[in-house]
Amino acid sequence: MLFRYAVKSLRRYAFINLLTVIQLTAALTMTAFMVSSVSLRLLRYMPFEEELTAGGRLAVFGQFAHDGDLSGSFTMINTAEEMSAYLGTEVKVLGTHLCGAEVRGSSLNVRSADRDIIESYEPELSEGRWFADKGICAVVTEGCGYSVGDSIALEYFTADNTERQLTAAVTAVIKKDARLPGLSCDNEGAQKDTFELFYGSASNDDSSKGLLLIDESTLPDDLPRAYIGALLISYPDADESELTGRLSAAGSLYSVSMSEVDKNSRRYLAERIYELLPLIVILCIMAFVGSISTAALSTRRQLGDYAVFTLCGLQKRSCTLIGLIQSIITLAAAGALTAVSAAIIVRIYPDRFYLHTDLLLLAGETVIAALFIAVSLAVPALMIGRSEVRDILKIE
Repeated sequence: MLFRYAVKSLRRYAFINLLTVIQLTAALTMTAFMVSSVSLRLLRYMPFEEELTAGGRLAVFGQFAHDGDLSGSFTMINTAEEMSAYLGTEVKVLGTHLCGAEVRGSSLNVRSADRDIIESYEPELSEGRWFADKGICAVVTEGCGYSVGDSIALEYFTADNTERQLTAAVTAVIKKDARLPGLSCDNEGAQKDTFELFYGSASNDDSSKGLLLIDESTLPDDLPRAYIGALLISYPDADESELTGRLSAAGSLYSVSMSEVDKNSRRYLAERIYELLPLIVILCIMAFVGSISTAALSTRRQLGDYAVFTLCGLQKRSCTLIGLIQSIITLAAAGALTAVSAAIIVRIYPDRFYLHTDLLLLAGETVIAALFIAVSLAVPALMIGRSEVRDILKIE
């Protein structure tokens, strides 16, 4: 009975309830996008927090450091052992590699990623599973002409000019606007000096038709390759000036200490939170005030009905439950509309709006929902509790 009347009342006062749904949808949608913008940045920082808080440098290597190929005319460093020998101190390296292999008839940019990167960070995928199978697996970017399940034949020449071939199985497709660790080669972007410097867009290379990324640990030793892009180079105490010079000689365009990157990264994240916090507070206040107004107006219009129900033996507490049921239905409608609205916005403006569903997003939406439910319960309870049936009927 209570549920049936709640539905009937929603229809009866459709305009007021529609305004409430629109108001809630706006608050939930804006909160979702604002929280997601912070959440996505945290997701890029957290996987490599251990490296960023340790000693070392973040170095950016440009492709021209290898003369555009792997002919050996420049110092080629492909492993942590080779980097340690070159720098004169033991180091741990995380990054991606330029591969001396190509796909016949295609201009795909072939890169390989260190296993630690693959295990630490998974970008947004449009289909498939991130390096899910055994053997030589590959992931590609959207629009490159390949999909999950395809086999890609790669050709390369060894150091003694012997031609070889290998086959990689595509296990996932990366979203075109996804950012990947180790891809950054942008010296202008290096001025940010935050963890964002370690990331680059999978579709940044306009000269290629996309990116083909392979697990470095599965490639044969005779396939020429060398580190390129942004590298996290971790090491204990060492002569910074000497290491910086050696990195520059090896082709590093730019390098910055990990401690500086971590300090700037934390400030960068805090600034994003401080920028969004006032907006979220304003949204909460708007939702709070709006909920009070609509709840009060809706309850006022239904007081006559509640008075009749009370005369028929229904307790005032049950009348309040009717309001709760109405609020839950309204909230469910707003939630569904929010999901549709957010999906449309992301579809139309994929480069400007990001949506990431995680605990942080759910917490933000829960605060708005809980605030609405609390007000929807409190206002009717106060108005019904303080009203006498005979007074209500006189007014009506």
